[in-house]
Amino acid sequence: MLEQELQNYRRDLALRGYSPRTQSTYYRCLVSFLEYCGEPTEKITKENIKNYLYHLIDGQKLSESSLRQARSAICYFFSQTIGREVEVANIPIQKKKRKLPEVFTVEEVFRIIHSADNLKHKTILMLTYSSGLRVGELVNLKVSDISRDSMRLKVRDGKGGKDRYTLLSEICLNQLEDYWKTYRPCSWLFCGRYPGEQISIRAVQHAYHRAKKRAGITKQCGIHTLRHSFATHMIETGSGVFQLQKFLGHRHLTTTLVYVHLNEEKAVARSPLDVYADRFKNESSSNR
Repeated sequence: MLEQELQNYRRDLALRGYSPRTQSTYYRCLVSFLEYCGEPTEKITKENIKNYLYHLIDGQKLSESSLRQARSAICYFFSQTIGREVEVANIPIQKKKRKLPEVFTVEEVFRIIHSADNLKHKTILMLTYSSGLRVGELVNLKVSDISRDSMRLKVRDGKGGKDRYTLLSEICLNQLEDYWKTYRPCSWLFCGRYPGEQISIRAVQHAYHRAKKRAGITKQCGIHTLRHSFATHMIETGSGVFQLQKFLGHRHLTTTLVYVHLNEEKAVARSPLDVYADRFKNESSSNR
């Protein structure tokens, strides 16, 4: 009975259009929950779910995002696969905390890129930063996604299953040309260990951490920080926030505005009285 329900759950996740990675995560969350309960699904109550979520907070010290993920996985199972109402939607959840992301300085970004082990890894890190890519988007790139004429990069099946176009740097295009002459990729832009296989997310993360270590950077942050740095540096160089939203593929503008706040933290605030004082002094002098 349980095995059939789990198979149905896999089916329902696929029908919903979740990415393979999200499907795998949701499935693991649900299995952990069912193992914790040790009860047939028809006997599981709202209290069982609340106790499990509390266990994740108090016992496993899960982050707020991981907790929300587990709750969503359980909620989808009962509402869609089982079709049994257990009032999951009414279970309280922690408020989402708004934290400013960690970013690299421009100097740190260049040090990381130039500390890569080889041409392939250098190209991967340069493209990740220069186009503001998520690691899952990078590994899905194909040679045909590079548009030299429009200087755009097509991102297929991004977060939420959406396609978009983002910037393609001229310097990065030259780097990609050198990479292509050396590796001759056919379909996937970055191949894995075996021909015809795309590079894995883990391999990209490993290449990033090696480069960061060789660059002597001790900040405890993952490859996604290159995307945060792209967005922050775009704002610093005068990019419009709506344009940046499009390049990053954000559904809500409030997500993009985080990078505006980061830039504001660096800016030295001055009263308009001080800024325009010299103008008024000059006008007063000319009127005498």
